Amino acid sequence: MRHVQRCKVVLHVVDGSSDDPIGDFITINQELEKHDPFLAEKPQVVVLNKVDITEVKELEDDLISELKRVAGHSRVLSISAATTENVKELMGRLKKFVSVQPEADLPPVPEVNLAKAPLEYDSDDYGTFG
Repeated sequence: MRHVQRCKVVLHVVDGSSDDPIGDFITINQELEKHDPFLAEKPQVVVLNKVDITEVKELEDDLISELKRVAGHSRVLSISAATTENVKELMGRLKKFVSVQPEADLPPVPEVNLAKAPLEYDSDDYGTFG
């Protein structure tokens, strides 16, 4: 998750066809918080995916409203990655949003003590491919 720390914005892609898309979103945010409270503070954009599926399309307005409520902001958009519906709009909005975010004050990178886990072989020694 260290690579996520270096990002200015967290983009959540929520599977609209999931049994519980709202619960999935909440669970991921809880996991981020448990892993590192710093991650939970990052600005977020939430994307409801798979609106090309009839069942998801029928629930789209309710899901978007609930995601906005749970997220605590209005940076929520529905897309279909399969048909590219709203993908261009998402990319444009995301680019603008990321560009105005300040550089993050990153926590120090933890040092890794290799003496605790010595390497038994050279990592560049891949052997031969047969």
